[in-house]
Amino acid sequence: MKQLFQWAAAAMLASTSLAQAADLSVDVLGLANAKGTVMVAVFDSAGHFLKQPLRTAAVAAQAGKVQLLISDLAPGDYAVSLFQDENGNGKLDKNLVGMPIEPYGFSNDAPSNDGPPGFEQARVHVGAAGNTVMVSLR
Repeated sequence: MKQLFQWAAAAMLASTSLAQAADLSVDVLGLANAKGTVMVAVFDSAGHFLKQPLRTAAVAAQAGKVQLLISDLAPGDYAVSLFQDENGNGKLDKNLVGMPIEPYGFSNDAPSNDGPPGFEQARVHVGAAGNTVMVSLR
């Protein structure tokens, strides 16, 4: 009987968290070509930003605009980074001084003048109804 109660409680908690899950739609603008794949990473804290993504997604590049959907996020604050992997090697290629040579971007179009932005600059809120963010590649 105790196991049945524990199972029922776990099922209720799981259904509650799914009922509160939201979707984050990421519109990627400014693709100059259809080479490779657009790689997206979603981060849930400053401590994890650009180190340990909560979720990742990818979609084939196409000139102009692509859209990705990150499903079942708990409502809260997130930051998004992305790049167009034009040569298909699975990483953001950089030049000898460490500057990206493939198109990249961050949520809020957070500036990256002296290196990547911080979590707070790229932070977006995802409410229970979800959210859509637009990121322009540079």
